[in-house]
Amino acid sequence: MSVLALVTKSEDVKLVTTWAAEFAAARKTTLTVLCWARAPMAMNPQSADADETSAVDELAAEVHRVIALITKEEYEGRLPLPTDQINVQRTLHPDATAATLRQIRAEEPELVVAAAEDHSGLTGATYATNRLLRQSPCNTIILFGNRERSARKPHIFVGTSDNPHDVAAVYLAARMAKACDTQVTMARTEQESGKQAIAIGRRELRQLMRDAGVKLNDQIKRLVLRTGDTTTIAAEMNEHDLVMLGANNQRAVQLIIELTETPVLAVVKRAPPLRGWQRKKRSPEWNPRLSPADYVDLIQGLRSGSRLSVDFLIMLGLAAAIASLGLLQDSPAVVIGSMLLAPLMTPMIGCGLSLAQANPKLGWNSLVAIISGFLLTLAISFIVAVVTPGEEMTPQVLSRGSPNILDLMIALFSACAAAYALARPNLVGAVAGVAIATALVPPLCSAGISVAYQQYEIAGGAALLFATNLVAIILGAAATFRYLGVTSAEAGATQRRWVYRTLGILGIAVIGLSVPLHFALQRNIEQGKPQPANYPLTKAVEEAVVDYIERTPEVDLVAAGRPSSLHAEADVVIVVMSPKSLPESFGHEIGEIVRQEMEDEELVVKVHCLQEAWQTSKQPQR
Repeated sequence: MSVLALVTKSEDVKLVTTWAAEFAAARKTTLTVLCWARAPMAMNPQSADADETSAVDELAAEVHRVIALITKEEYEGRLPLPTDQINVQRTLHPDATAATLRQIRAEEPELVVAAAEDHSGLTGATYATNRLLRQSPCNTIILFGNRERSARKPHIFVGTSDNPHDVAAVYLAARMAKACDTQVTMARTEQESGKQAIAIGRRELRQLMRDAGVKLNDQIKRLVLRTGDTTTIAAEMNEHDLVMLGANNQRAVQLIIELTETPVLAVVKRAPPLRGWQRKKRSPEWNPRLSPADYVDLIQGLRSGSRLSVDFLIMLGLAAAIASLGLLQDSPAVVIGSMLLAPLMTPMIGCGLSLAQANPKLGWNSLVAIISGFLLTLAISFIVAVVTPGEEMTPQVLSRGSPNILDLMIALFSACAAAYALARPNLVGAVAGVAIATALVPPLCSAGISVAYQQYEIAGGAALLFATNLVAIILGAAATFRYLGVTSAEAGATQRRWVYRTLGILGIAVIGLSVPLHFALQRNIEQGKPQPANYPLTKAVEEAVVDYIERTPEVDLVAAGRPSSLHAEADVVIVVMSPKSLPESFGHEIGEIVRQEMEDEELVVKVHCLQEAWQTSKQPQR
């Protein structure tokens, strides 16, 4: 790992070289200074003519003078970086950014430092105005201001504003403070003043430090300022040598340059996501997707939750008993409650983590917990069904006996949501919703109840639903953790082969499950969704119709409602019965009543009369 500094102008040599050397010393790594000069085409300075290399040679000579200068006694306040750890290279290229990107690909540095084209801060601090910020694949700093650097130890000010790049600035500043044995000020602005605003701001700063993997200590000062108090903010910044901000806030950069006199401004861009097992080539502490503290909490929580334990079995057994009784009672509320109690999803998410980390041991522990929970849930639901009177299959049980391809998609997206929420402590409350969306225990309990009642077709469908959820949750969790960068830096070839074999098995399982699930969806579409023939009328409309009908003897209301079909000719249908014929005016009067109550004169109301209808009123003999 190294630091790469880009120098394109002689006036920026001292600015870039000195600060890049301090960043490299703080990271205890090497520094490469890339001196660039424009050329019609990319060429090697070693083979170019003297006229073509004159400009880049002058830059390189200036860099060497600065390196010699910062090792003198009057600069003892700076971090020591031995000259043998500084490498000066020259390049001739039509484009400085393209040359730098080529050097980045060759060296894979962890940090790139360059000076801004415009030190006034009008441009160059956003992705839109700075190609190096936009295209650099690693952490990048653009320096503004080109001000003289004092010989004292660097005092650093970090301005935060809910910028996604703030975490990189905080991390860099904390490493500098620790290496220099000096202080760094972590600052945040709030719209309001007062104790409450200060408490909120300090809490936000603490969370940002947690995300950056920085612990609060005596070297770090937290400061909360009011947004509009530019005088106080500028005064605080002037007491520091370096002000660090997250990228993509051009207006803030311009204001700081205009209002301050002494500090250099550093615009920091964090590295993009790290992919695959190649992460070992980069620093894991710079992972922008997941903070070190959250990473540790996630791994520890899933490892402990994925092990087979007495707590796991007790909670799962209680959840299975509650779910079985809720299914037999046809109570959705009780079934939902059992979903929240069941810990069965945790080892499934643990299986996904084991694939992302190439950790067979975690995968085996999770699999043991899943199989044990599977058998325990089936046994409890079977026993509950046997000892409970009656053999009626309730709608709650029947609904879980016919899964389709949509259930596979629901489980997949739910697993992604669960894995993402577990990795983000502020979203952990969303896991309860995931547990409801992806029911794991109810399908198993439905299978156990169906076996007890010898309804093997329904039992097979419920077991298929559970298998669908299991496979989708493991794959969804693994994909999400890979996206978040939760991978292993030490995964060997054997572990990777285990991952590939497991993914192959799961892929075959997905294909095998998709076939019957797809046909089930097609069958559901062909059969159509059950829906009522009529929607009920409001209580006021129905009472008005009944009041009118009761005025006519021997006439009773049979049905009243709004047709559910979009192709129905009437908006409201009323059916009455009478032992004798009724005049048409009777139906017209009912129609007018309905239109008045519903306040719609255009309403089409049809009244049907069942003539010669009768009903028995004789009590049965005992």
